[in-house]
Parts: sequence; C-alpha cells; structure tokens
Amino acid sequence: MSDVSRLGFGCSGPWGMRWFDEASAIELIRTAINQGISHFDTGSFYCDGEAERRLGLALNALGSHEKKAITVSSKTGTRKNTRGKLVKDFSEKNMRQDVETSLLKIGVPYLDILYLHGPDDASLHKALPVLTDLKQQGVIKKIGVCGEGRGLEVATNVPEVDVLMGSFNILTRHHLETFCHAKQKGKEVVAIAPLAQGLYRKGFLRPRSLADIWYIARAVVKNRSELHRARSVKWLHEVEGWTASQLALRFVLDQPFIDTAMTTTTRPEHLLLNTAAADRCLPEGLSAKLDSLTV
Repeated sequence: MSDVSRLGFGCSGPWGMRWFDEASAIELIRTAINQGISHFDTGSFYCDGEAERRLGLALNALGSHEKKAITVSSKTGTRKNTRGKLVKDFSEKNMRQDVETSLLKIGVPYLDILYLHGPDDASLHKALPVLTDLKQQGVIKKIGVCGEGRGLEVATNVPEVDVLMGSFNILTRHHLETFCHAKQKGKEVVAIAPLAQGLYRKGFLRPRSLADIWYIARAVVKNRSELHRARSVKWLHEVEGWTASQLALRFVLDQPFIDTAMTTTTRPEHLLLNTAAADRCLPEGLSAKLDSLTV
C-alpha cells in the first residue's frame, strides 16, 4: 500500500517567506516530486505573492512531461488593502485578476483547482457565475471552497463546487460530517493541517528557527485549545518505529472520505518522514486510540 500520491505540498507559511532561502524552498519542491508528491497548493495572497512566484520557479525547471503530471491549486477572495490588511474581496474584477496573476506567476496555462477562500453564503453564490465562466474558458479546471464550518456545509450542497478544503486531524475533526456528506455528493475532499500543526511536538514552545516562531504564534492565536490538549498526549512519542507526526498523518490518510492530505514544511527530513508514513499501516489498535484524542 502506498498513499504518497494522496499527499500534497502546501506552498505557504514559512516556505514562502522571504527570510527562508529561495533555493532551499525550490529544492523542497524537487524533493517532494521525487518522492511521488504531485499536488501543490498555494494562494495569490500568500507571502505577498512570493509563494506563487517560488512555486513557478520550481515548476519551470521541470521537463514538459513531468510538468503535465503536476496538479496546481490556488485561491481567490482574499487580498491586501492599501493599508496592508487582509480583506475579503469576491468581486468579479478581483477574482479574474487573481487568476490572471496566478497563471503568470506560476507559469501554467490553467489552474487545476481554484478555491474561494473563506466565502460566506452570499459571496459563494455571487462568485459562482464568474467561476463557471472561468471554467468554461479553460483557465480553471475545478471550483473549490476552502473554509471552516458553515461555509463548507453550504458548499457541500452546491453542484458547481467540485472540491472542499478544510482542517482535519487527530485534534480537530469538526468537519467530519460535512466531509462525509461531500464524498456522498461526489466531491473531492482536501484536508489541511493533517499534522495538527505539530502542536504535540516535544519542545514545540521552544523555537529553534524563525519558522518555529511563526508556528508558535499561529498556535497561540488560533489553536489554543488544541495546543493545550496536545501538550498532554505524551504517548504519541512512545510508539516504537513511528514519530508523532507520522502517526497523525497516517490517521488522516486512513479516513475514506479524505482524498488529499495537504502538508507543508521547510525541512527536507520532515518531508521524507511524511512520505514514509504514507507507505505504512498503523500498528494494531492505534487507529482507535488516535480517534479518541478529540473525545
């Protein structure tokens, strides 16, 4: 059994920051491809556009046959205003401009998936005619929605939406029912944060790099309850032959309603651990134990 083809690489966060060496970022994409990963996700507003540019540099180094095997997704609906603050903008002008910019920066003729980023009900339905037109033009292949809670629930029942993207991991499973429903409707499901953002890692609160500082700050602001629970699960580090992150990832891949688990990292050794986990089966009894972590 190998589920490496179900792994994706998220071109975001520290990976796309200017303080992370560009050559190292591009080499991570090459390593991912060599390991069998072929799905790369980014966003027009990630790292001020640097993430899309870097992904483009990495993909442009591929041969034409190799490039055709790659799936690329990006996002629209969030942008920076004149004061540098992220705001929502699902206007036709902004969405078309996002797609045009993404295609240029990434260097591809079309996006395999374009996600609306966190739309409310009204924004989703307002955007659909524009997205449908972009799909008919061939500049996007699938329409997706990336969000939380009600936004994904509504998208599940919209026929035009092909793909749902949301969080799912050993500590956060509030989208379980929505994702199962989406699969019943024939939609694809992409899990983000499948490693639970490494909140359970030993020494998580002791940064070793700029990337670690970024992850800690995000966890304190957005995932405080999960962080508290993760600090008490010491047994994750006591399973022979497995790292805690490998257990977390394998659990997500074992869910029948998950098509893709979207991971990200700035460290080649972590990338290799992820792909290794995708080639293994959980030890007997571990699935039920992991399932109990949110109870």
